[in-house]
Amino acid sequence: MNNSAITRDDYDSPWKDLLDRWTQPFVEFFFAHAAADIDWQRGLEPLDKELQKVTRHAKQGRGYVDKLIKVWRLGGEETWVLIHIEIQNRPEADFAHRMYTYHSRLSDRYQHPVASFAVLADSDYHWRPQHYEHQLWNCRALLEFPTVKLLDYAPAQLAVDPNPFALVVRAQLAATATRRDPIARLAQKIDLTRALYRAGWKRTDVIDLYTFIDWVLALPDTLEVNYHEEIQSLEEELKMRYVTTAERIGFQKGIEHGIEQGETEMLLRLLQLRFGELPTNIRQRVANANATDRAHWLERALVTHTLDELFVQ
Repeated sequence: MNNSAITRDDYDSPWKDLLDRWTQPFVEFFFAHAAADIDWQRGLEPLDKELQKVTRHAKQGRGYVDKLIKVWRLGGEETWVLIHIEIQNRPEADFAHRMYTYHSRLSDRYQHPVASFAVLADSDYHWRPQHYEHQLWNCRALLEFPTVKLLDYAPAQLAVDPNPFALVVRAQLAATATRRDPIARLAQKIDLTRALYRAGWKRTDVIDLYTFIDWVLALPDTLEVNYHEEIQSLEEELKMRYVTTAERIGFQKGIEHGIEQGETEMLLRLLQLRFGELPTNIRQRVANANATDRAHWLERALVTHTLDELFVQ
C-alpha cells in the first residue's frame, strides 16, 4: 500500500482558500473576543500583497499560512485593525520570533494597531508559543500573541458546532491522528463526508469544505475506490440529484493528469456508478474513443440522466 499518499503536509493552500472564503466565521470560531469587537457590517479588505511586501525578506518557516486583512472596530471611531493570522502545521523553533518580526514590520509600515493571531495545527501537545521577547542592558521588547491549539478541541463540541471551521478542525485532527493508518483514515474521511452532506449547507459550501477534507485526508489509490463507493451509497440514501462532489473533483483531477488509460477507466467507472452495469458495446465505444470524446463524455456524464442522452452527438 502506498503510504506516501497519506502524508501530505502542504496544508497552506486549502487553509488559505477557506480563509479567503470564510474570514468572518474563522475569526468568530477561533478568536471570538476579537470577532465581537469588529464591525463586520463595514466589510473587510484583504491585504495579502501588502503582507508580501512586509515579509518577503523575512526568514520563513514551513507548513504555515499567512493572511492579512483590514477590518474596522465597533464604536464608530475612524480606526481600523490589521489582523495577522498564522496557521502553523509543525513546531518551529523560530516561530515566535517570526510572529514578532511580522508584527513589528506591519505596525511600523501602517501606523495602526496590529493583532497577531496563531492557530497551531501540529501534533505536539506541549508546543504552545505565545510570546517573544529580547532584552539587552535594561532594554526589553516583548510581543504576546493569542494562540489556539487544535488538539484542545473536544470532538463532541466540534460535532455540534454549526460553524464550518468546526468541520475543518475535525478534518485536520483526523489527518494528524491517521497519518500512519490509512484504514482509519478511510473511516474518518467517510464519517466527515457524511457529516458534511447532512449539515444542510448550500452546494458551494459543500464543494469548498469537501475540497479541504479531500486534501488533508488523502488516501492511497486503492482506498479511494472504497471511499467513492461509500459516498455513492450515501448519495443514493439521501436521494441527491447530482454526482457527488467527491466524484466530480476526483474525476477532474484525473482529466488534468491527461493520462489516456486513466481517463478511460474513470469514464467507465463513472458511467457504471451513474447508470449501472454497462453494455459491451458501450464499453467498447469508450475504449476506442479519442481523448476529445472521452473528455466530452466525462463532462456530460455529470449532468445527463441516461446513456442514450449522454452519447447523443
